[in-house]
Formats: sequence, structure tokens, C-alpha cells
Amino acid sequence: MTNLPQIISGNNEQALNKAEALFTKITHKVIKAGSLEEAELAKLYCNTYRDINFAIGNAFCIAAQTFGIDGIQVIKHANEGYSRANIALPGFVAGPCLEKNAYILAHNMAECPSKNFILSAREISSSLEDSVVEWVKRKVQGRVITLSGMAFKGRPETSDLRGSSSVNIARSLHALGYELRLHDFVADIDEMNALNLGRSFRDIREACGGTQAVLILNNHEKYINLTRSDMGIGEDIILLDSWQVCRRINNSFTLGNMLLSGGTATCA
Repeated sequence: MTNLPQIISGNNEQALNKAEALFTKITHKVIKAGSLEEAELAKLYCNTYRDINFAIGNAFCIAAQTFGIDGIQVIKHANEGYSRANIALPGFVAGPCLEKNAYILAHNMAECPSKNFILSAREISSSLEDSVVEWVKRKVQGRVITLSGMAFKGRPETSDLRGSSSVNIARSLHALGYELRLHDFVADIDEMNALNLGRSFRDIREACGGTQAVLILNNHEKYINLTRSDMGIGEDIILLDSWQVCRRINNSFTLGNMLLSGGTATCA
């Protein structure tokens, strides 16, 4: 609140003046919107804009795989050295704001092409969770699965489980009868246990004991130098590095090649 401009409004001049007097003491810039509705739209637009940008990356990633091409690799090549291209890399779009703001905006809109566009973008990103569940059903032979990265994002790190795609995936797998082992570098173990989806661990090596597959579901920086040896798993254990963050682990699946038949990729 102190570093970013703050958008304010009021339903009368007195309210607006009081809001301005307060926020000028907090932040360096105050933006006065013309109405309460305009101020609320500006807030919803910021998060929905990010949501749609991420959805484009996810849509392109899925499209690439229909051509038999790694979706992450082609996006990286499209962006490289070209200032006009800044396509988001694929990944889960979740958390207490991004998962709901597009729905809040669309719910209060009249029927129009914009509404359909906003909801379509939201559905593309949320469909990744179902894609992971289907991938597990198709690829994993055993019933014990380790889910690491339960917080809704890894960078900047957070312990927040609200709106997490990892939690949604865990719920779906638990409902299918899989035995889950949950891990996160930051999230509170009691909060993870309170989900009642499986046993939670502080140590990733312990979490991987006896597992038949490991799903790494956020992009915390501690995954960068992680090896299979660190996790206590062999090359025979299926690993989904959803964000392609594990630079020292080969022979893993990512969101960029997950839909390809039998495809694996080397993390870079």
C-alpha cells in the first residue's frame, strides 16, 4: 500500500475528500476514480488482465502439444530476443485473487462478447488442474503420490493455501482413492494436515518415501537445485515438474509436454 498508487472513490464529495486525506498519508500517489463502480472495475481489471495474459500462455502451450511440440520450448523461442513478444510461460493461475476476480467481473456484467472472452480465458487456466488429474490416471500405475508445492505460488514464496491449484488437484486425486503425501517448503504443516487429504511432511525426502509418482506443483526456488537423490527417488519414479523449475532433474514431464503421448523432456 505504501509503494503502489492507490485508487479511491466515494459516493459523495465529503467521502472522497476523507478517503484522499487518509491515503495521501499512506502512499505517494492517489488516483481519484469518477465513481465507486469505476474504482471497483479498475481493481478487477488489473487481476483479470493478468489472468488473461497467463491464460494465453496456457492456451498456446496446449495448442503446441496438438502439433506434437513442447509448449514451453516454443514459447521460450517465440520470446527470445523479440521485444514485442512477452508470452507468459504456462502454469497454474490461482490464489485468493486471480481465481475469483474474473468471475466477480463477469457475474456483474450484461451478456456481451467481452463476458464470454473473460470466462473462456479463466476456464482455459482452470482446466490445467483437470489435465494433471487425467495425466496421473493415464501415467501412474501405483496409488501412492507425493504432491510438493501446496501453496498457490512459489515465487515470491508464500504459505498461503487459499485458492491453490495444488489443493484442488489433491482433492480430485483423493476423491479417486489415491494415497497422498503432501509437502511444501513454506506452508504450515498443521494447515496442510487440516485439509484431510493425506499425511503432510516438512522434509521432501520423507514425503517421497514409498511414492510411485512426484508432482511438483509450484515454482519455489528451492526446487532449482533439487535432484532425484535429494528426494530419495530413482529414475523409475514418474515426476511431473509442472513449472519446469528443476534444473538438475532429467527425464521429467512438464506442462509443456504432459499431453504428448509418452513424451518426456529435460528441464533447462
